[in-house]
This record gives sequence, C-alpha cells and structure tokens, in this order.
Amino acid sequence: MSLSIELDNFNLDKRYWTDGKDVFHCNSRIKNIDVETFRHFFGVWAKDKKRCFLGSSILKKADIKTFEVLNLTFAKDKENVWTLGGEIKNVDAESFIVCDDGKMSLGELDLFVPYGFGKDKNNVYYYNYIGKPKVVKKANSENFKSLNDGYFTYDQNFVFCGFTTIPKANPKTWKKLEDKYFYSKDNGKVFYFNKLIKDADYDTFRVVKYSLMSGLPNQYAKDKESGFLNGKRISFEKLIQEVNFYNRISDELKI
Repeated sequence: MSLSIELDNFNLDKRYWTDGKDVFHCNSRIKNIDVETFRHFFGVWAKDKKRCFLGSSILKKADIKTFEVLNLTFAKDKENVWTLGGEIKNVDAESFIVCDDGKMSLGELDLFVPYGFGKDKNNVYYYNYIGKPKVVKKANSENFKSLNDGYFTYDQNFVFCGFTTIPKANPKTWKKLEDKYFYSKDNGKVFYFNKLIKDADYDTFRVVKYSLMSGLPNQYAKDKESGFLNGKRISFEKLIQEVNFYNRISDELKI
C-alpha cells in the first residue's frame, strides 16, 4: 500500500511508500520508523512520533513538537529553519515565514521544482534547488513580496530575479509580461531574467506562447524586427518554425 500525501496533492510521484512493515523514500529504507504515526509532506518532508526527516535523512536538530512544514521548500521548528538544500544558518526561526508556495511550475506538465523565498525579521532567503539557501543581500525584509513564480520578487527599492537585482528596474513601474515566462519590461527597457535585452523594441515587444512545456525550456518573444529565443534575436522564420514544431508535438501528445 502507499501512504497518502499530506497538505497538497500536486505531487504525482509518491516518493514515500510502505510495504506495511517499513517505510521507504524512493529506494531507500528508513530505519526504525513508527509506521502508524508516520506522515509525509510534499514527498520530501516527513515525521513520526520521535523524529523528523528530509527525504530519508534524519533532521537531527528538529524538535518534533514544534516541527512544521511550511511549503515544498521550507520547514522549521522553534529554533531552526531548513530548505531542501540544508539548514539556514543564523536565521530567526520565530519570525521566519514563507513568501510564496515554494515551487516553480514546469510549464504545462503539472510538475513542480522546489524554488522559493522566505524571510525573518532581519533577512530574505532564497533557495533555487541548487546548492545551499542564500541571503538576498539588498532585500528589505519588511516589505518584500514574491510573485510566486520561483524567480521574481520586489521591495520598495529593487526588483529581484533570484539572488540578484534587475539593473535599474523600478518596482513601481516594472512589469512581468506573462506567467511562466521570464521576460519583463520597465521604463523603455526589456529584460530576460535579470539581463537587459539591449536592442529590443519596447513598444512592440511581446511574449510568444506555445503549447508544449509553456515557458520551458525555450522562451520565445518578438518585436517589430525579429523573433527572440531566450533573450537573443532569431529570425521570424526560425521563430515560426520552432513554435509550430512544439505546438504540433503537443497536439500529438493529446491524441
């Protein structure tokens, strides 16, 4: 039999499972589990009556009475905060909250990757499924907001893409162009992630959507002069050819 997923049902790959005697995470058996009290969250966090887990690893510092899973990316107890990349050092656990749901959508595949922002009274923290969680150094924790897409955030002074600012972007006028895409505009400038597209025509620049894996891995756009692929110019002919190719595959997969 398999254990039911707690808190959310988006995780189609049920990584925790049991044969009735033991509990496994993927192919790893978790030793000395109390099956009756075992619960897991999002397929990555878990606990029983004695211990807390990240995957099949024991969170040795975790206090079982105060341990809580905040979203796919973050969990905490009364003194500590963890991400999938490990413990956040020097964090104020009491004031720590999450800024989004801790996941980035992989287009139209109904799959998610742990990306997200959290903050305490002193700092903003970011985890992007690579390495350790890091402090967003210029961010103001008090009025920091996330767009809940795994990348874009802002405070009263800056617009951020991950750990870094978008150069000269004004949070009062900056605008992301489309959900699941990473193009944005502000005050005559066009950006791809945090990079300025120097020769893009601001007035005619538009995102070009396509059916398969919308937004990933290829990001298409166009202006009056040509198409764009991941922030770089391509011909209109290449743009049409590639978008039609992905749309055709998407239609075939629906049959």
